[in-house]
Amino acid sequence: MTTHSTVSAVAEMLAGGPGILLPRERSGALRTFGPAAYDPAGTPRPAPSLVLFTSGSTGTPKGVALGRDALVASARATEDLLSGPGRWHLCLPVNHIAGLQVVLRALLAGAPPTVASPAPAGAPAFDPQRFADDLAQTLRAAGDAPVYTSLVPTQLTRVLQSPKSAQVLARTSAVLLGGASISPRLLERAADAGVPIVRTYGMSETAGGCVYDGLPFPEVDVRIAGDGRIVLAGPVLADGYVRVDEDPISLTAIPHPPAPLEGQADSPADGRTDGRTDCRVDGPADLDRAADLPLAGGFHGEGPQRVLVTSDLGRWDDSATDGRLGDGSRQAAEGAGERPRIDVLGRADDVIVTGGENVSPHEVETALLPLAEPLGYAEVLVTARADEEWGEVLVALLVPDTARATGSEGSAGAGGSAGSAGSGGSHGSDAAGGRAQRPVPVPDAVLETLKTGLRSRGIAGPRVPRFAVEVDALPVKSIGKPDRAAARTLGEAAPPVDG
Repeated sequence: MTTHSTVSAVAEMLAGGPGILLPRERSGALRTFGPAAYDPAGTPRPAPSLVLFTSGSTGTPKGVALGRDALVASARATEDLLSGPGRWHLCLPVNHIAGLQVVLRALLAGAPPTVASPAPAGAPAFDPQRFADDLAQTLRAAGDAPVYTSLVPTQLTRVLQSPKSAQVLARTSAVLLGGASISPRLLERAADAGVPIVRTYGMSETAGGCVYDGLPFPEVDVRIAGDGRIVLAGPVLADGYVRVDEDPISLTAIPHPPAPLEGQADSPADGRTDGRTDCRVDGPADLDRAADLPLAGGFHGEGPQRVLVTSDLGRWDDSATDGRLGDGSRQAAEGAGERPRIDVLGRADDVIVTGGENVSPHEVETALLPLAEPLGYAEVLVTARADEEWGEVLVALLVPDTARATGSEGSAGAGGSAGSAGSGGSHGSDAAGGRAQRPVPVPDAVLETLKTGLRSRGIAGPRVPRFAVEVDALPVKSIGKPDRAAARTLGEAAPPVDG
């Protein structure tokens, strides 16, 4: 699947041409289909314009069926919230919605995206200097037009480790950042470098990001269900899921269960509860509610009344109502009003149960990274391993900051760790370039320093990792999201915990 073929297919689709079926893997072939390939199966849904695969929380791939209207609504909302139409630079895989939306936004703005240069043989797929050279060319060609790009946290981390590359990135009008949990420390480093970050939250089912810097798109309704999960509605939603037979292409709509009753989820505007439990989750300490899920995940209802019950936990942050988006956003200049922001706490199925307590790994990671950085580590990820007494115990995976140790401006860790999220090269879950990783215990003094620091930040008891190991790179999926299943394997491979 080439970027050129994707650009051509998206342009034809926008003009009313055939629908697009994106491949499961980036190396696969893009295929097109006509209305005859679609069976609505008794639902009122029209034939989709784009179908892409997602594993969701079950691990079973299924097709997300997006209409042209949803795709365009998402792209136009992005234009309105940033600095208007502009030039886009692509360095994400186009078989994922984040990369596909870069293509679509660019075409709607009047020009195809510029594309990351292919990596030389044996080189990491994403290299910060090569990225900066490509982006500098885009900036020169754009003239006075705004220039945007979209990254995942792993890529941004690599760019910020190269001061020259960071200077180029700071010249853009906005950098959309999504695809994984975002460390506050990473955002601080980006701000210090002058990079105009806009944090995004969304998924394939919402045609990409639908919440920017905690603020939902104007026509997107965000609510919190009684179990703390985020519920979404609005014009950017996919029509639903489809069963996909690929030889020949045959798409069959999967019917949705009924929509939840009015009042089963709360928004900051109404403050209602569902009558069973407080609809708000006031922090990771309340994540034990996630064990009682009143609604199945996925779509509920049909047509304009449909809603999407996500697997993500959230809360309303009433303290963050300054109405600002990133520096490159139109809302930053015009103000967005006093609207509460949504704070995404992580996935419900990422929660680790240890000692009878439900722990959000994202919460621990957020507190752990600023403690690990002064000790020479660039990235952290928290996983678990089985334990006879506690059921599970937390294990911290730490990536050494090789770039800082050597004074190099190149990638940290094992060279290929950023490549899993870049364009070109391998996109498997082993971010260390296909080599088997062997976790190495950190020195006892380092572990004790981390534990003491966490306790001083209110992270105590079973939420403190019992063990910490060094790894070459964090395992990530193809779009840069943490591969927590692979991380669990590394955690289980860690040497036994003493005491």
